[in-house]
Amino acid sequence: MNTLLLFNQTNFSTSNWWRLKSNTVGYKNELGYQIVTEIAKNRCFRIVEKDLKRKNNKFKSRYLVQLLEDGYLCWINIQGLEIEIYPNYFQKKFIRDELFIQNKMPFILDWIDLQSQELNNYKWGGSLGPDFDCSGLIQAAFMRQQIYIPRDSYQIMHFCRHLFNFPEKNYQLKMGDLLFFGDNNICNHVAIYYRSGIYYHSSGIEFGRNGISKENLYESQHDDNTSRYYRSKLICAGRVTRSYQWNKALR
Repeated sequence: MNTLLLFNQTNFSTSNWWRLKSNTVGYKNELGYQIVTEIAKNRCFRIVEKDLKRKNNKFKSRYLVQLLEDGYLCWINIQGLEIEIYPNYFQKKFIRDELFIQNKMPFILDWIDLQSQELNNYKWGGSLGPDFDCSGLIQAAFMRQQIYIPRDSYQIMHFCRHLFNFPEKNYQLKMGDLLFFGDNNICNHVAIYYRSGIYYHSSGIEFGRNGISKENLYESQHDDNTSRYYRSKLICAGRVTRSYQWNKALR
């Protein structure tokens, strides 16, 4: 059935949830082509744009939506969108405790390592692969283990349990802890800690390696401009101890 007809059946309700039957992308604005995220098949969303019933939908190609698994807001194209109604969004899969999450860390890091071995480039908004942005890589790795975290690096930082600020001693880092980078304590980059001072991240062209790579937290004989740059931008470390829940987690 036509997507617009499906939305009409619920009067463009902001409380109904829909499941995607194919991959799509999320845009920053109603007009323009800046992608902010990629949205995988089987993810769910609801319309949050107001008064759609009163608007002239004939000339409207995008709607503002909120994604279920991370609360993310973005615009999606309606033309060609394949969806079905999602009747129940309160599911046990969203409830994950700290022990469950810690036990999944080896699988999360193994998957990221495999992605790093594939041909890939940094892609703004990339979260499906093989091309990722920094937070898209981290979110995708956790999501594969049914652990849901926010989409953007600064959102993830506030979602995590805070561990410490750099340059304090980092002896308490564990596999899977997240590292946050930026300027003036404003986060704009995220990485995931592996072990022995090594972390993974997806970095861009201008200051990074244009894709997924390993870096070292500590000075070494293998230092280069990229490793020194990111070391100079470290803000803090955090730990994922819960899974995002639509009706409980802060957006």
